[in-house]
Amino acid sequence: MNREKHEKRNFLLLLALAVIAGLGFLVWGQYNTASTIYDLGFLGRNVGELLASAQGYSLTEEEQGEYDGLVQAAEAWAEGKTASYGRYSTDTAAGWFGQPSRLDLSYTLYTQASDRTVILLHGFRESVADARIWASWWWEQGWDVLIPEMRGDGAEGMVPCTYGVYEQFDLYDLILAAGLQERTLAVQGRGTGAAAAVLLAANPELSAAGLDGVIGESLYARMGDLERSKVKSLFGLGDRFVGVFLRYQIKQRLGFDPDSVDLRAAAAASSVPALFLCAGDDGFLDPADTRAVAEAWGGSRDLRELPEGGHRLLWSRSGEAYRAALEDFAGGLAG
Repeated sequence: MNREKHEKRNFLLLLALAVIAGLGFLVWGQYNTASTIYDLGFLGRNVGELLASAQGYSLTEEEQGEYDGLVQAAEAWAEGKTASYGRYSTDTAAGWFGQPSRLDLSYTLYTQASDRTVILLHGFRESVADARIWASWWWEQGWDVLIPEMRGDGAEGMVPCTYGVYEQFDLYDLILAAGLQERTLAVQGRGTGAAAAVLLAANPELSAAGLDGVIGESLYARMGDLERSKVKSLFGLGDRFVGVFLRYQIKQRLGFDPDSVDLRAAAAASSVPALFLCAGDDGFLDPADTRAVAEAWGGSRDLRELPEGGHRLLWSRSGEAYRAALEDFAGGLAG
């Protein structure tokens, strides 16, 4: 009898160890998965192939040729324009969060001695070349055009892109470094760039930037919702524990909770005029998010949901309607 009890006890002990080990491997696997997603989503490491196959973001060969044509036309426009170059330091974000290191980033200012300046901001995994596609339109309206480097900036292993959270402070530092706070000043951005402009416009502690207008293309509404939807759509993961570990890493490494980043709440606290644009066929960022931010906006606003263009070809596919919206908006700022 004692032998049977001893064997039963050993069996139960081994079973308990197996369960504990299994749970340990499961938790460790989920933690490692969250680390991988953090590296892809915030550090941009090895994310090129993932986005190239992402529904709603990737372009067909024909569409890529169309987009490359926009970029090349913008490069040709920039040649021969009077430009000055400067640098700005991201001191404010470093002080605000206490942990991100200070960066020195560059900017290019195309100037025609105007008293109006527009800052153009690109989105995640993009670069200054992507923001420059809007430059010629603003130039022709008589505005100076400033295009800065941003976090991420399309480079492997660069500093984290924080989808507007740190970037709002960088934008503030840029405006003060370039001495634009006393001028008529508008900011146009897509994705991360648009989020930075919205958050800056809503932050009372950064009001010295003196924004006069915001143009936001293709926004998310809440970062936590964006994180969960992209983890599910890009990685096929709906396990809440991966999300818990991911949010823990964001808090530990970046100092904020993604669930606290709500552009709708920010919009309600904003009073400067705003123009919001999105494509009805955007399969990467839901146009309903841009609509929600626009509807929450506290100041005067205009929302243009254009019929086609997806996530990256709105300027090309809905060009006339897009330009008409800009003309109405910029005319009000200039007046």
